[in-house]
Amino acid sequence: MNKSRKTEVGSWEITELRSKKIKNMIKRIFENLSRQGKGLVVLAITFFTLYALAGTAVMLLTLDMLRKIVESEPIMLINYWIALGVLVVFKGICNMVADMAKHFAGFDIEERIRKNILLGLKKFSLGFFTKERLGEISTIIHKDVANMEGVVAHMWSRMISDFIVALILGIGLFIVDWRAGLAMVSFLPVAIWVLISGIKSGKALQKRSQDDLSDMVSLFVEYVKGIPLLKAFSESSKFQNKVNASAEKFGESSKQSAKNIAAYLGRYSFFLELCFAVLATAGALLVFQNSLSIYSYLMFVIISREFYKPFVGMEGHWMNYLKVTDSYRRLQTVLDAPVIESPALPKKPESYSITFEDVCFSYEKDEFAMKNVSCYLKQGSLTALVGPSGSGKTTITNLLLRFWEPQQGCIKIGTKDIRSIDYDELLSNVSIVMQNVILFADTIFNNIKIGDKKATKEQVIAAAKKAMIHDFIMGLPSGYETEVGENGVGLSGGQRQRISIARAFLKNAPVVILDEMTSNVDPVNEAKIQQAISNLAENRTVLVIAHHLRTIRSADNILVFNDGVINQAGNHDSLIEQKGLYHSLWTAQEKAREWQVGA
Repeated sequence: MNKSRKTEVGSWEITELRSKKIKNMIKRIFENLSRQGKGLVVLAITFFTLYALAGTAVMLLTLDMLRKIVESEPIMLINYWIALGVLVVFKGICNMVADMAKHFAGFDIEERIRKNILLGLKKFSLGFFTKERLGEISTIIHKDVANMEGVVAHMWSRMISDFIVALILGIGLFIVDWRAGLAMVSFLPVAIWVLISGIKSGKALQKRSQDDLSDMVSLFVEYVKGIPLLKAFSESSKFQNKVNASAEKFGESSKQSAKNIAAYLGRYSFFLELCFAVLATAGALLVFQNSLSIYSYLMFVIISREFYKPFVGMEGHWMNYLKVTDSYRRLQTVLDAPVIESPALPKKPESYSITFEDVCFSYEKDEFAMKNVSCYLKQGSLTALVGPSGSGKTTITNLLLRFWEPQQGCIKIGTKDIRSIDYDELLSNVSIVMQNVILFADTIFNNIKIGDKKATKEQVIAAAKKAMIHDFIMGLPSGYETEVGENGVGLSGGQRQRISIARAFLKNAPVVILDEMTSNVDPVNEAKIQQAISNLAENRTVLVIAHHLRTIRSADNILVFNDGVINQAGNHDSLIEQKGLYHSLWTAQEKAREWQVGA
């Protein structure tokens, strides 16, 4: 096969692949519409078509009325006026119905995609959130989903109806006179070829521009979130310069993309205008030769503008298409992200012991790896995970919560593999109290009620009392109805921790995961938190990530991690006697504590 033939085949394959991608995109967007939304799209297309045809009928009726007046034919003007009035009212009704239907269809897909994303976020693996930046996810949920509303509400309904009208009018005009019809479409194939060629050449530039936009938004979100920190350091100008450079890069790529689009759209418009010029010239020649009546000629000149309308509108349709395809590409990263699959026949644990059997896991190749971890956490016991930073303590809890999936081995609650338990069921059996507490911009009452949305006020208060936070809340001006800022602005670290513990009490789950919370709180809060945790741990299977070894001396079992493996296991006294890693960590912390007390 010669080189030109290979190039031809390669080009055909690329075109075929793009065609499949477009069909798949249209299919998936349509599938995301509800049944009612699909009906609204059809309704909008139908009434926009009727609206345009009614407008054409008004022009033809007016033209016929003028013809009869000029040729002195008998005419009942009142009949024409009534017909024109009816058509104008009909046009208005069609436009109103079509406009409402298209927007309702657009809102339908916007609501459904956002709902699917929000429902899916909880089921994505933790890996998704570490790879996707907050700014990019924010852009997807807001800007890209809104673009899907645009394709349904504006692109589909208008474009399809315009082409239906063009087909009907084109057939009608060819019936009137095929020669004028050919003149009308003379340079149309050339114009379409120019448009398609320009589209192909501009795809890479448009993609780069949109990627630069995502980078700029992500950096800007980071910049805004980090303003308090940046203000405190003299080097903050470096990050600001980085944001400025990102904005300049986006500006430059946008200019290049816009320049490319303007060039081929200009040529496309020129050939469309040339079509009309050929029609006007050829039609006038046919009239001069008495081969075409002046009435038919005027019909072509006037109605051809409606025929050209969808082709003239291709510029807007193409711009919408660019936004949609790029937005769809980013939406796919969210909609098609791997989720935690629910088992076909979900099982429920009969007890709440926890077992790790030969679990192996690594985040990325050639990075941290957990190797053949096996351990048993008896129901109702307190097990502490200790070890140097990066040794695998947090990974254990992430695997138990299925934020990540082990590459080998299994994890069981009772005798049931957690993968055989429905994910919502699994999470409902676990309460989590982490060091970094997340509170929402809402009342204290609603922040606690997250533990159980069906809880009564009395149950919320009882949970707060067990968490040793009730007295503090009652001392606030509005009590439980006191509004707190995002992430608990206005509350101390210890107060936020106790609100989090109150959530766990309200949830009343049989398994509790604790990331030791007392490392950065004052002594008063520390004592209250320790008491609240003691209350919470009663009759529950508790897993503690321990940083301060003094707080877990009474643990039933202590697992000492080092470099992804369990280095030691036992209670405090037995581990001290072994003179291993635990003994070294304990000795180091005790010396540091003595030094602090002495200082």
